[in-house]
Order: sequence, then structure tokens, then C-alpha cells
Amino acid sequence: MVVPPDNPDDPNYPDFEYTLLCCTNCREASLQVREHWVFDTPNEIPKFVYPARRQLSTDVPAELRREFEEARTCFEAKAYTATVVMVRRTLEGIGVDNDINDRPLARQIERMKTEGLIDNSIAEWADSLRALGNQGAHFTGRQVSREDANDALDFAEALLDHIYVYKKRFEEFRKRNEAKPASPPVRS
Repeated sequence: MVVPPDNPDDPNYPDFEYTLLCCTNCREASLQVREHWVFDTPNEIPKFVYPARRQLSTDVPAELRREFEEARTCFEAKAYTATVVMVRRTLEGIGVDNDINDRPLARQIERMKTEGLIDNSIAEWADSLRALGNQGAHFTGRQVSREDANDALDFAEALLDHIYVYKKRFEEFRKRNEAKPASPPVRS
């Protein structure tokens, strides 16, 4: 369904195209909207308005949520280089939030690993995000691809969840289970 602009005579107002979709895997519905501006390219990427994008947990510090949300905003604006730079800033913020202020960022990530904040595989993710962020922050002649920017967002979100959400939830789970009376052993 295409909804005409409020003022059809003014080219500064876009048409909006709404599409209701059904996922072939889970059979869930989603709604996307695409803005049609006069000078848009034909490959304009639609935005999903339902289901709403996942929000970071409030267990993630507000400053880091803000940095990460700005990275998402850059991605939605197709500013992929800016996306990875904001992801890199988020990485730096994780270190600062955990009193790891080493420079350069590679040393900060190594210290996060040695202090047990992250394990080896998460450290590898973080270092890859750092390198991609460096590519975005410094002129290299190479553009950051949409796929790399999207992966950077996914890995950064997983990193934030790992450090601020799942570690806390697991500790709460362990404490709950340690407080329960021991049950008789199960023979299998």
C-alpha cells in the first residue's frame, strides 16, 4: 500500500510504501515501511517497524546503550563507515566502564581478557571489531560494506550482552541454585 505525501505538490515530502510480510520459517508477521523520495535510488532499503527492533537491556550502562544506538542509527542511514566507528567507540566505552583505560584499544582488549572480563573467543570478536573500526576511522581507500557493518552491530550487541547481561543472569542463576536444598542424587 502506498500512502501519498501530506502535500503531493511538494517534492520534499516522500511517499510511504507499507508492506505486510509473513516469514516463511516462523510464520510471524512483520511490517516494513519504505520512503520514496524524488531522488531516491531504486534499491532503497525498507525499515521494519514491526516487530520493533530489539532494545539493549537496561543492565547495559546508559552511556554504552547511547553509543550503540548511534551505531544502529548510522547503519539505518546507510553510513556504514560511521557505524563501525561508533561500534569501536562502544568497545572503548566497555573498557572505560570497567576501569580498563589502557591505550591503544588493542591493549585494552588484551587486558579485558587477562582480567577475565572476556574469554579468548570474545576477545577475538572484540579485536576484529577494533580493526574494522580502525578501517572506518582512518582513510584506507576501502569502503566498509553493509554486511561488515551489520556484523559489527551483531557482534557488538553480543559483546554487550555477554558482559552486562548474561554474566549477571548466570550469577543470579547460580546463587538461586546454591540456596536451594540439595536434592537426592539422580541415577541415570
